[in-house]
Amino acid sequence: MGLVGYIQFKKELLSKLSNEVEFVESEVREKELDKNNFGLAVEHTQQEIDNVDKEVKGLQDEVGKLNSAKEEQDKNVKACKDSIAGLSNSIAAVEKEKSDIEGQKPKWSEEINGFKQKLQDHSPVCAFVKVTAEDLKKEPTLKELCPQIQITVKV
Repeated sequence: MGLVGYIQFKKELLSKLSNEVEFVESEVREKELDKNNFGLAVEHTQQEIDNVDKEVKGLQDEVGKLNSAKEEQDKNVKACKDSIAGLSNSIAAVEKEKSDIEGQKPKWSEEINGFKQKLQDHSPVCAFVKVTAEDLKKEPTLKELCPQIQITVKV
């Protein structure tokens, strides 16, 4: 009976050890799968990092191009602002000249009216001018300037 008990004890011990080996083997397999999954995750993450690096490089190149275009546009804007300032100065000068002219208009109108009056009035000198028919042919405007001109006939 002692021998049967000893064999039974050994069988139980063998069964426990078998179960323990199976449990350890399953843990090893699980750890191996975890290790493989981790390796795949690392590869996938590295690919994503590489893709992001490529995108960042592309965006940096695009930013460089846009910055150079922005600098060109800034130069154009500055040139336009300078041009506007010059034109504003020109406009101010023209406006000042215009206001000066507007200020002189009444004086000029007065002078023009005086000249018109003088043209309409006949000079008292015309009464004393003796003009021949030949003189009128040479200068037809004499009759217009002095309608009261006496035509003298040479004998």
